[in-house]
Amino acid sequence: MAAAMRPFPARMVDEHGLEKPQEYEALGSESELTPLNTAAASVNQKPNADSDLAGLQQRSAWPAGVLTGLVLLAVALVAAVIAVNPGIFKREFKSQFLLVGDWGREGMQNQTAVAALMAQVADSQKPDFILSMGDNFYENGLLSVDDPQFHSSFSEVYSADSLQVPWHAILGNHDYGECWTDESCAEVTARCQGRPDCYLSPLHQLDVALWEQDWRWHCERSFMLNLGNGVADLFFIDTNPAISDYQTAVFANNTGGILQQSWQENLLELEANLARSTAQWKLVIGHHPVRRNNRPDNNMDMLPTLEPVLEKYGVQAYFCGHEHNLQYIHRQNSSVHYVITGGGSLTDYSPIVHFDNGGSQFQYWGSGFVACAMQGSSLFCDFYGITQKKPVYSIQLTAY
Repeated sequence: MAAAMRPFPARMVDEHGLEKPQEYEALGSESELTPLNTAAASVNQKPNADSDLAGLQQRSAWPAGVLTGLVLLAVALVAAVIAVNPGIFKREFKSQFLLVGDWGREGMQNQTAVAALMAQVADSQKPDFILSMGDNFYENGLLSVDDPQFHSSFSEVYSADSLQVPWHAILGNHDYGECWTDESCAEVTARCQGRPDCYLSPLHQLDVALWEQDWRWHCERSFMLNLGNGVADLFFIDTNPAISDYQTAVFANNTGGILQQSWQENLLELEANLARSTAQWKLVIGHHPVRRNNRPDNNMDMLPTLEPVLEKYGVQAYFCGHEHNLQYIHRQNSSVHYVITGGGSLTDYSPIVHFDNGGSQFQYWGSGFVACAMQGSSLFCDFYGITQKKPVYSIQLTAY
């Protein structure tokens, strides 16, 4: 696995730094975006087999039966080649997607600005889907499937035509109904204060009723996505049960909450799926980071357990949020590239804090997101911040 910075030439696709945490207006549309360097896909028109064969017969002295036999023989040979080597055409596979985390604040605290830039980038890059890294609805998740925040923080904010693609989401700690308080709910935010149902449930976001309200929404605890008929496997894992501090928090008792989950089971399920995967690309998505450089230490609840699994099965990248910024971390001789994209709205680290816990390649302390494009054996990822339209950083990963 190799990673390299990419320059930022103007690139067009016809188909598919630091800043303080403060409010920004969305950038205007007059500046030129720098889309990912993906090749334009050709448009193939389906031929009329009957008319083509008839024309060939008219121009040939060969009997029609011989021509038909040759055509069938050619089809059989192609099918045989594909059967022997089903990966022969995989190198042409292409997929674009955006990644954003820690966003759901009813359009406030830079969420609208990030959404506007996402829409402009998506208009050029035509993503196939969007990945949400969790903390989808602040501060405490949804009160019910009819909670109006589902629309005020999701449907109404990401309403641009270019963002009308599937959203695959996982749960963050705030989606579990996080309320750091005593059992009286006396210290909780207005969404919980004084309510008998102040202990919320993450199950609301998993309910199909939300999909019925907005077809884009897809949220599960742990699941898989297969791209390109086996070219890439995306593994989503609920990391909240891994965090030891959550085990004794009040919100751990919520219906469907932390105490009803098992990190060991989640990890075993992930390992079993990775072991079965024959995909060229293996990408894992979770809410919490394994490594980070904005805190004095790495995530010791996950580093000893998750990283060995990622490296054992050749996972190329682990995408996450939780930290309200953008980071790229990669250590020499490790197969795993860590991409943190938790800048979907509020960024709350000021003044700038940096601890070099190993492998720090890039940090951006403003609001933003990441745009990736997979093409053959390369995965390009651009980090976007709302202070400019061009990427603030870019990487290229290579699968061997």
